[in-house]
Amino acid sequence: MSFLNTFIRIAPDCPEEQGIEPPVRGGKKPVHLIHLELLREAPYQLTHEDLLVKGESLREPPSGETKTEIRARLREKSQPCLRTSALGKHYGWGIHFDAKGKIAAYAAGSAEYRKLAEDPEIEQTVAMRSSRA
Repeated sequence: MSFLNTFIRIAPDCPEEQGIEPPVRGGKKPVHLIHLELLREAPYQLTHEDLLVKGESLREPPSGETKTEIRARLREKSQPCLRTSALGKHYGWGIHFDAKGKIAAYAAGSAEYRKLAEDPEIEQTVAMRSSRA
C-alpha cells in the first residue's frame, strides 16, 4: 500500500518523543535502520516499493538477487504499509509521502515534523500501536 500527500505520525504508544536511530543488534542492521538511512540519504527520491526493494538489496548477507528479481519476489505477496514500521511505532520517526508517493522521514520533536503534523492540506494518519490496549 502506498500513500499520496499523507503524513504518518508516530504511534500513540511510541516510547520516544524524539526520533532516535534504531540500534544495531547482533552486528546486523535491522531493516528499519536500513530504511531510515535510505530515506535520510535521499528524501523524496523513493516510493514505498523502491524503499522495500533497495532495503532488501542491502540486507546482510547479500542474496545475490538483482533488484528486478527482488521487486518481482516482493510483488508476489502483499507487503505491510509503513504504518507498521518500527520507525513510527518504536523510534519516533514520522513518514511523509508527497503528491507523487515519494517518501521522507522526519524525527518527532523536530520543526519539520510539527509543520507536517499540523498541515491541514496533508492527510494525517498514525503508525499502528504496539499494543492492543
